[in-house]
Amino acid sequence: MKRLLAIIGCAILLALVCIQLYSRFLNPDMKFFLRVAEASDGWAEQIHADERPVYVLAGGSEARSGVNPQIMLDEFELPLINAAESAGHGLRANANVAFQYLKPGDTLILSILSTDDINVPPSASGMKLNAYRMGARLFNSGLIEPSMRNAGNFLSSDMRSLFTLLTRYFGKAGRLYKYDEQTIVHPSGWMEVQYREMDNCIPGALPAAAELPVLDESSLFIETLRKLQDHCREKNISLIISIPVGCNDTSMKPQYAMKALSITRHGIPVLKDERLGCLPVPTDFADTPAHLNAKAAAENTRILGRLIKEKQYWTEQELLDTLQGMGYRADGTPQQ
Repeated sequence: MKRLLAIIGCAILLALVCIQLYSRFLNPDMKFFLRVAEASDGWAEQIHADERPVYVLAGGSEARSGVNPQIMLDEFELPLINAAESAGHGLRANANVAFQYLKPGDTLILSILSTDDINVPPSASGMKLNAYRMGARLFNSGLIEPSMRNAGNFLSSDMRSLFTLLTRYFGKAGRLYKYDEQTIVHPSGWMEVQYREMDNCIPGALPAAAELPVLDESSLFIETLRKLQDHCREKNISLIISIPVGCNDTSMKPQYAMKALSITRHGIPVLKDERLGCLPVPTDFADTPAHLNAKAAAENTRILGRLIKEKQYWTEQELLDTLQGMGYRADGTPQQ
């Protein structure tokens, strides 16, 4: 019996080792985002050499593909490090990655693609990437805790990603992996998506007279914002929020205005991007409703650059007026 248990134990240990070897060195998702992070490391070294306060952008691939640090530097003299990864890694994991670049006096810009609680905790891929990048330092910000759930995520198999990879391979006639085959990672860390798939997309719309969802004060998303606030204050780091644009009909603007209002009421500045998450022009996007093409990414960078440079943030009253002008009350209910 002891021998059998020992064999089973060794088999489990071997399986865990193989899983980590695959995750770290063979999984194309992980390989890509580690390569992207290395580009950001090189750019950060260049930016930090000037010894001046920098901006660090955190978020998902919508931010990585939509904001070009070279344009920020050349046209606005804003030293920005694009530390965004993948929205699927989880909000906490993406914010945690950005903290390795931040020093006292710097500014964290957090791109908020989703406020749903399900997208807040670190996913398995987000946990693994943080661990591979930072080791034990991944717990420093308090956003990722040494819990059984996170340990399970780190030790979990990559069978789902392998299944996804095989699906892409057999379903896309050789388009094995969109990032590796259709993406250029520039020295600045900007991810240029070249694949076109959005030209005939129909922008998402909000049903007429729909009630707007109001962020719950007890939600995991709001709790995470508070943790970010506290950690940034403790480290003398400024925190601002950016709401990225997607291929959405302008009828979606009230939803984003309500999200911006909830965040602003917590004392966190939100960049006054009057597009409010909506860019209903499919040809401005590449392969997904969140990835801007090169031309649109340059324009998006210039818009954000001006807002950051001029410190233009929404006020609570401006957002209330905006909602009223779109036919909604402060509680998100439609005006009769």
